[in-house]
Amino acid sequence: MRLVPTFLRAATAIVLLSTIGTPAYAFDLTGNWVGKYTCKGFDGTKFTGGNKTSTLVITQTGNTIAANIDAAFPAPDGDFRYNGFAIPDSKSPDTKGEVVILGCHLANTAASAAVGDGELMRGSVKTKAGTFKATFKSTSIFQDDFPDVGTCKYSYKRVDTNDPGVAACP
Repeated sequence: MRLVPTFLRAATAIVLLSTIGTPAYAFDLTGNWVGKYTCKGFDGTKFTGGNKTSTLVITQTGNTIAANIDAAFPAPDGDFRYNGFAIPDSKSPDTKGEVVILGCHLANTAASAAVGDGELMRGSVKTKAGTFKATFKSTSIFQDDFPDVGTCKYSYKRVDTNDPGVAACP
Protein backbone atom coordinates (compact mmCIF):
# COMPACT_ATOMS: atom_id res chain seq x y z
CA MET A 1 0.00 0.00 0.00
CA ARG A 2 1.35 3.40 -0.95
CA LEU A 3 1.01 6.17 1.62
CA VAL A 4 0.17 9.75 0.62
CA PRO A 5 2.73 12.20 2.04
CA THR A 6 1.46 14.11 5.08
CA PHE A 7 1.90 17.53 3.46
CA LEU A 8 -0.26 16.44 0.48
CA ARG A 9 -3.02 15.17 2.76
CA ALA A 10 -2.90 18.43 4.75
CA ALA A 11 -3.03 20.57 1.60
CA THR A 12 -5.97 18.57 0.26
CA ALA A 13 -7.81 18.92 3.57
CA ILE A 14 -7.26 22.69 3.62
CA VAL A 15 -8.63 23.06 0.08
CA LEU A 16 -11.67 20.91 0.85
CA LEU A 17 -12.41 22.64 4.13
CA SER A 18 -12.11 26.07 2.56
CA THR A 19 -14.89 25.22 0.08
CA ILE A 20 -17.24 23.43 2.46
CA GLY A 21 -19.88 25.72 3.86
CA THR A 22 -18.92 28.61 1.59
CA PRO A 23 -22.18 29.66 -0.05
CA ALA A 24 -22.09 30.45 -3.74
CA TYR A 25 -23.90 33.69 -4.47
CA ALA A 26 -23.85 33.17 -8.19
CA PHE A 27 -27.25 34.50 -9.25
CA ASP A 28 -27.70 38.26 -9.23
CA LEU A 29 -31.15 39.86 -9.16
CA THR A 30 -29.93 43.41 -9.78
CA GLY A 31 -32.08 45.20 -12.32
CA ASN A 32 -35.48 46.54 -13.26
CA TRP A 33 -38.51 44.28 -13.20
CA VAL A 34 -42.15 44.51 -14.32
CA GLY A 35 -45.08 42.45 -13.14
CA LYS A 36 -48.03 42.46 -10.82
CA TYR A 37 -49.23 41.68 -7.35
CA THR A 38 -52.56 40.85 -5.75
CA CYS A 39 -53.46 41.07 -2.08
CA LYS A 40 -56.21 39.73 0.14
CA GLY A 41 -56.75 41.00 3.62
CA PHE A 42 -58.97 41.61 6.59
CA ASP A 43 -59.63 44.89 8.41
CA GLY A 44 -62.91 43.87 10.03
CA THR A 45 -64.19 42.87 6.61
CA LYS A 46 -62.44 41.06 3.78
CA PHE A 47 -60.80 43.17 1.07
CA THR A 48 -58.70 42.71 -2.06
CA GLY A 49 -56.24 44.93 -3.89
CA GLY A 50 -53.07 44.96 -5.92
CA ASN A 51 -51.34 46.44 -8.93
CA LYS A 52 -51.43 44.87 -12.41
CA THR A 53 -48.67 47.19 -13.70
CA SER A 54 -46.19 46.99 -10.86
CA THR A 55 -42.46 47.72 -10.98
CA LEU A 56 -39.70 46.21 -8.88
CA VAL A 57 -36.12 47.50 -8.68
CA ILE A 58 -33.35 45.50 -7.02
CA THR A 59 -29.73 46.16 -6.17
CA GLN A 60 -27.89 43.04 -5.01
CA THR A 61 -24.46 43.01 -3.40
CA GLY A 62 -23.23 39.51 -2.58
CA ASN A 63 -26.22 37.86 -0.98
CA THR A 64 -27.76 41.13 0.28
CA ILE A 65 -30.74 42.64 -1.54
CA ALA A 66 -32.18 46.15 -1.41
CA ALA A 67 -35.50 46.39 -3.25
CA ASN A 68 -38.31 48.82 -3.91
CA ILE A 69 -41.75 48.02 -5.30
CA ASP A 70 -43.57 50.69 -7.28
CA ALA A 71 -40.92 53.31 -6.59
CA ALA A 72 -42.46 55.44 -9.36
CA PHE A 73 -45.82 55.27 -7.58
CA PRO A 74 -45.03 56.11 -3.94
CA ALA A 75 -47.44 55.18 -1.23
CA PRO A 76 -48.22 57.76 1.47
CA ASP A 77 -45.21 56.59 3.51
CA GLY A 78 -42.77 57.01 0.59
CA ASP A 79 -42.91 53.65 -1.19
CA PHE A 80 -42.55 49.94 -0.50
CA ARG A 81 -38.91 49.43 0.51
CA TYR A 82 -37.28 46.14 1.47
CA ASN A 83 -34.03 44.50 2.54
CA GLY A 84 -33.39 40.84 1.96
CA PHE A 85 -31.06 37.94 1.34
CA ALA A 86 -30.45 35.66 -1.63
CA ILE A 87 -30.25 31.93 -0.94
CA PRO A 88 -28.80 30.01 -3.91
CA ASP A 89 -30.07 26.56 -4.80
CA SER A 90 -27.32 24.05 -3.96
CA LYS A 91 -27.81 22.19 -7.25
CA SER A 92 -28.07 25.25 -9.54
CA PRO A 93 -26.65 28.23 -7.61
CA ASP A 94 -26.01 30.27 -10.75
CA THR A 95 -29.64 30.19 -11.92
CA LYS A 96 -32.02 29.23 -9.11
CA GLY A 97 -32.71 30.04 -5.51
CA GLU A 98 -34.96 31.71 -3.02
CA VAL A 99 -35.06 35.04 -1.25
CA VAL A 100 -36.30 36.28 2.06
CA ILE A 101 -37.33 39.91 1.97
CA LEU A 102 -38.31 42.10 4.92
CA GLY A 103 -40.20 45.37 4.69
CA CYS A 104 -38.14 48.28 6.00
CA HIS A 105 -40.73 48.89 8.70
CA LEU A 106 -40.65 45.30 9.96
CA ALA A 107 -39.85 45.18 13.64
CA ASN A 108 -40.23 42.70 16.45
CA THR A 109 -43.61 44.16 17.38
CA ALA A 110 -46.87 44.65 15.56
CA ALA A 111 -47.10 47.83 13.53
CA SER A 112 -48.17 51.00 15.29
CA ALA A 113 -48.97 54.48 14.05
CA ALA A 114 -45.28 55.34 14.44
CA VAL A 115 -44.10 52.35 12.39
CA GLY A 116 -46.82 52.08 9.75
CA ASP A 117 -46.59 48.52 8.51
CA GLY A 118 -44.68 45.28 8.42
CA GLU A 119 -44.24 42.72 5.66
CA LEU A 120 -42.26 39.51 5.26
CA MET A 121 -41.80 37.76 1.88
CA ARG A 122 -40.52 34.42 0.73
CA GLY A 123 -39.83 34.14 -2.96
CA SER A 124 -38.38 31.89 -5.61
CA VAL A 125 -36.14 33.18 -8.36
CA LYS A 126 -34.86 31.81 -11.65
CA THR A 127 -32.27 33.49 -13.83
CA LYS A 128 -30.68 32.63 -17.15
CA ALA A 129 -26.91 33.06 -17.08
CA GLY A 130 -25.55 35.61 -19.51
CA THR A 131 -28.90 37.35 -20.11
CA PHE A 132 -31.30 39.67 -18.34
CA LYS A 133 -34.02 36.98 -18.34
CA ALA A 134 -35.19 36.16 -14.83
CA THR A 135 -38.40 35.57 -12.86
CA PHE A 136 -39.28 36.50 -9.30
CA LYS A 137 -42.34 35.03 -7.55
CA SER A 138 -43.13 35.51 -3.90
CA THR A 139 -45.79 35.42 -1.24
CA SER A 140 -45.94 37.79 1.71
CA ILE A 141 -47.75 38.31 4.96
CA PHE A 142 -48.40 41.90 6.00
CA GLN A 143 -49.89 43.85 8.86
CA ASP A 144 -50.35 47.58 9.24
CA ASP A 145 -51.73 50.21 11.52
CA PHE A 146 -55.16 50.64 9.93
CA PRO A 147 -55.34 47.86 11.48
CA ASP A 148 -55.41 45.16 8.87
CA VAL A 149 -53.66 41.92 8.00
CA GLY A 150 -53.30 40.05 4.76
CA THR A 151 -51.27 38.22 2.17
CA CYS A 152 -49.93 39.25 -1.23
CA LYS A 153 -48.68 37.30 -4.22
CA TYR A 154 -46.02 38.90 -6.43
CA SER A 155 -44.89 37.93 -9.93
CA TYR A 156 -42.21 39.81 -11.93
CA LYS A 157 -39.97 39.41 -14.98
CA ARG A 158 -36.69 41.27 -15.26
CA VAL A 159 -36.42 43.70 -18.20
CA ASP A 160 -32.74 44.69 -17.76
CA THR A 161 -29.77 44.26 -15.45
CA ASN A 162 -29.02 47.97 -15.00
CA ASP A 163 -28.29 48.71 -11.35
CA PRO A 164 -31.03 51.07 -10.14
CA GLY A 165 -28.93 52.01 -7.09
CA VAL A 166 -31.51 51.02 -4.49
CA ALA A 167 -30.30 51.97 -1.00
CA ALA A 168 -30.67 49.56 1.88
CA CYS A 169 -33.22 50.35 4.55
CA PRO A 170 -31.98 52.74 7.20
